[in-house]
Amino acid sequence: MLHRMKRIQVIGPKKDLAGVVDTLYHAGTVHLEDVCECVPRECICLNKVEARKEAEALSLLARVGGVLLTLPKKDDPEKQAIIDEKLHAMTDEQVMARAAEVLSEVEWTTKELATRKSEREFNIIALGRYEKVIERIRHIEHELPVLENYEVNILIVQKEFKGVLDLIRDELVKITNDHFELAHTDIDEESMAAIAIFHKKYSDEVHAFLFSANVNEVRLPSEFMGMKFNDMLILIEQRRQQAMEEIREINAELEKLSVEWYQELLVLKGHIEDISEEYNTFNKFGESEYAFVIMGWVPAKYLKRTRKAIQKAYGDKVVVEELEVSPEDLEKAPTFYDNPWFVKPFEFLMGLVRPPKYLEVDPSPFISLFFPIFFGIMVGDIGYGLAILALSIAARIKFEKVGWLRDLSSILAISSIPAIFFGFLFGEFFGNFGEEMGWLHPLQVFGITLNRVEAIIPMLLVTIAIGIFHVYFGLAIGLINAITVGSKKHIAEKAGMIAILSGLIVAICCAGGIVPQALLYPAILLVLASIPVILYGGGIYGTIEVVSTMGNILSYARLMAIGMASVILALVANEFAGTLGVVIVGLTAAVLLHALNLVLAMFSPSIHALRLHMVEFFTKFYEGGGTQYKPFGRQA
Repeated sequence: MLHRMKRIQVIGPKKDLAGVVDTLYHAGTVHLEDVCECVPRECICLNKVEARKEAEALSLLARVGGVLLTLPKKDDPEKQAIIDEKLHAMTDEQVMARAAEVLSEVEWTTKELATRKSEREFNIIALGRYEKVIERIRHIEHELPVLENYEVNILIVQKEFKGVLDLIRDELVKITNDHFELAHTDIDEESMAAIAIFHKKYSDEVHAFLFSANVNEVRLPSEFMGMKFNDMLILIEQRRQQAMEEIREINAELEKLSVEWYQELLVLKGHIEDISEEYNTFNKFGESEYAFVIMGWVPAKYLKRTRKAIQKAYGDKVVVEELEVSPEDLEKAPTFYDNPWFVKPFEFLMGLVRPPKYLEVDPSPFISLFFPIFFGIMVGDIGYGLAILALSIAARIKFEKVGWLRDLSSILAISSIPAIFFGFLFGEFFGNFGEEMGWLHPLQVFGITLNRVEAIIPMLLVTIAIGIFHVYFGLAIGLINAITVGSKKHIAEKAGMIAILSGLIVAICCAGGIVPQALLYPAILLVLASIPVILYGGGIYGTIEVVSTMGNILSYARLMAIGMASVILALVANEFAGTLGVVIVGLTAAVLLHALNLVLAMFSPSIHALRLHMVEFFTKFYEGGGTQYKPFGRQA
């Protein structure tokens, strides 16, 4: 259900604003409003509060984050808890001062180590590049002259652009007066290497030309000049080993720093994020020359706690005042779910639509009631129900910290219980396997055996009856919503819809001989009398909605159809187990089909149960468009 909200106003001396904000942040109960938008300037002249230290907090946050990215990760929850407790006892200024102090100890060292490590890693990459090219071209070494004061350049060219070598050759003739050597060889199927040798006095001009021509140039380090290719490869390996050894030494130093500082930096990061969030909301507050004003909404059950936190810190200097609210104010009140544990997972499904308005009925409890029932009717198998229960509990444990997966697992676990119950009614355990083994049989109700394969018509009628009840229930909630907000047109629309549907259903039942024929004419009169009421409340669209609603009711037949498809697939799987010639093949086919049916049983009934709520049920009463309650504080 949606919890009652109270609108509050916090007023105190201007000098205490930062402390009060910190107290409210740690209380985590107030949904903030923009004071300057709520209080007309003709009532009191308030200015927006400037967050004077927001830039400092953001700077510290970036620096701490940078250091944490450099240090090896360490996770010591016990040590973090001790540090967290110490920091909670500090003011925001003291926390930021401590962060600056820690950074002064570790930041420069980590940056220097990170730079050195990056350089070594880049060198290893470059050495690997040289090595790859030299390995490819060393077989033509005997063709190349070895001269002092000459430079060797390696050019990588795609084979499809092989013609560019002629252009390079022509330009080198001009630059070096034809004093150069140019040879080439294949590297792989797509590229080739060209080796250019020329006097160092032409180096600048040659490199400028190659750069302008956008040629991929591999320039060997100066110490490689004049060396044989085999010697180059030996030197490359030596340099690589040296760089790797230096990286190991740097990692060891970073490891020591991480052991000493990582836990405190991680906790400091969380606290500075909180401080930054606090400062980021300062522009919602108002201030005059001597006082500040904070306004917001608090769930009624948290109001006492909020007052107590402020009073404990500031006594009578800061006042928390509950404000009277008008109907217009209630339109802006945030939505706060306050549901029992078994309803809370279904709030995730409510996240698929806009939050309800404050005065609307919360649909979450209804989803938590009807969704599992619809799921259970469609699955209706003890074996599949037990398997879904086991899988969902395992997923719930594994994904405890992943909110949406945890909620989905909980929804499936809750929904598997009705699936087991209806499986008992239908006498199904992996299809007819339980019945064949003599473990259970379909129950009989009013002389009808609840075998879903045989009782198709009764099951269809039951699902239509469920649809009638569910749609009527939605219209009744819509009527309650309309009465709550005092909308005469909406009251007329919902009441007229209930009346005209009742008349139509009675008329259809009279035609089918289900109810006495004497009720036919009163039902027709009820329909005719309801049409003007609907036209007044909903206009032409309201009358069209009647036809749509009848279609909505018939849509509940999917409860029977989806369940029937599941039963038939289970029966096919069991038939495979006994009819195929080779036992192991039959059993394998049966297991695979049951596994497929299990997957379908988890997803298809979930989707269709959700659709029956979102399309058939919600459209009868739900408007949405509210504001989700987001308390000022650290989000879990």
